[in-house]
Amino acid sequence: MTLKDHTNYKDYFDKLLNIVLIPSHGDFNRVKVKPYPWCGKREIFCGHKLQNKDTRERKYIRTSGRFFDIDEVLSQLNENDRKIDLIFSVLEAPSTCFPKNLSKLKCPKFAIVADTHHLLYPISSLINYIKRENFEHMLTASQPAHLHFFYEAGIRHSAFCPPIALKFEIVNNKKSGVTYIGKRWSSSHPRRSRMVQFLEKKLPKHNIPFHYYNRLPYLDWLKVLSRSKMIVISSLNGQLTPQIHSCLFAGALCFVDELSSQSFLYRFFEPGKHLVTWHSFEDLLEKIIYYYNHPAEAEAIAKAGKLQAENNFATTESLALTISEFVFENKIDPRLLAINDDRCQQKRVESPEYFNARVRLYENIQELHRIHESLKLISITEKNLKPSADLADLPRLRITHAFISDNSKNEADLYFQSVGVSHQIKTTILNKIQKNQSYDIGILETLENQTDWKYLVKSVSKLLKSNSLLWVLGKLTSFEREILKREGFKSYFVNKNSIALKIKEISRKFCFLFWKLGIYPFPYLTLKPAMEPVPNLNVFLRGWQAYLPFFY
Repeated sequence: MTLKDHTNYKDYFDKLLNIVLIPSHGDFNRVKVKPYPWCGKREIFCGHKLQNKDTRERKYIRTSGRFFDIDEVLSQLNENDRKIDLIFSVLEAPSTCFPKNLSKLKCPKFAIVADTHHLLYPISSLINYIKRENFEHMLTASQPAHLHFFYEAGIRHSAFCPPIALKFEIVNNKKSGVTYIGKRWSSSHPRRSRMVQFLEKKLPKHNIPFHYYNRLPYLDWLKVLSRSKMIVISSLNGQLTPQIHSCLFAGALCFVDELSSQSFLYRFFEPGKHLVTWHSFEDLLEKIIYYYNHPAEAEAIAKAGKLQAENNFATTESLALTISEFVFENKIDPRLLAINDDRCQQKRVESPEYFNARVRLYENIQELHRIHESLKLISITEKNLKPSADLADLPRLRITHAFISDNSKNEADLYFQSVGVSHQIKTTILNKIQKNQSYDIGILETLENQTDWKYLVKSVSKLLKSNSLLWVLGKLTSFEREILKREGFKSYFVNKNSIALKIKEISRKFCFLFWKLGIYPFPYLTLKPAMEPVPNLNVFLRGWQAYLPFFY
């Protein structure tokens, strides 16, 4: 049923904004155009992949590139079309349009932020753009756990974008077994690929059918979802993937990897009641076997999950009105607000430089989290507790925060409890840690006392593996660098030399080839940061990777 077939279409249409400007990165000759109306009575799209076209309902304007001055658009608008009610941008670091000088338009600016859970500079670049162009309202479409960064940066009207409810045909005889939809092999989705490889090997031994589908056209995708009894999902990098809601709307039993409490998943769904969560491939296999052999329980959870999704999330028609109410009246379902993440209430004062260092530290470790199945991190800082709180939402990162004194530990425990991450961070006294060479990543902060610095560097050196990554917060002196060098830590910079980049590309393909065989060669398991540090953030490597800077 199209929107125009809707019985309340006229009431809905009357409530829409008159003119909405929508910077767009899509090529509407290749991808499906969103049905009219999407968010306004008159919709003006602008972007570098569009072809100039004007209809009564919509206008399309081709721009010179992804980054363009808004004057390019204004020069092609008549006097009436310049009466824009809202600028509506969908933002994602490497792909979307970023028009500048939006202040020339005296109307509210609203953004839906897409993927911030992978790619390069996925959070910092968007924060910088949103602040520079004075966007006051934003919704995130994929990772609510990152809302606190935007909130702390001053974008206080920030929330999670409610998923769109999908309508499915009722299918009585659903396909038995387990369904997975997506690419079998992808360097962007290493965990998903490992999961598929694991299930293809293990499920036949238990006589459980495994139905694999590559990327499908939209209508075929809907059919597969509606006809599947059980669907397995692995988030790309611990985000609240929209696949979860799609599977629930379809009435399938949804198996999803365990996400952090900051992901908002558990704000709407209860594991074991609405869906099934898993923490390892072995745990996933065990739960699939159980529910395959207990179909009544599986069906009950699937029905409860479908009902819960339908009762909580927006239809296509209501999303446009949700955005209008949010932008013009600051009204939205309170469960979606950023302030539900207690980290938004952090009281510790820090400079803009330290905030930028925190974000860049998080972006780099998040990217390592995407590649590695699990990582262990040791932080030995007393002033800088926020980085550990930031990183707590990465579900496969095991964080230990160590302190020299009981008083410092007790104060930190109270802080971690106040921002809602105490269940995700283990705190301890430094000299009580007995396992040496067990951590992949370390975090230190600069100290004024040279003796204390020597002690901390030697301590973290013993705790980190021979191949490891060390981050240091603050401005390092030559003395502090020398102590790090004595312990084998080599300062690292992101090499952008064309030859090095070519070798990295070849190395990546080499790793990918072996990965398909279930073999993970060492270059792929690098701990090298993908994004260069910023002021007050220093990075060091130890082991083979410190001497082979060209490897992926």
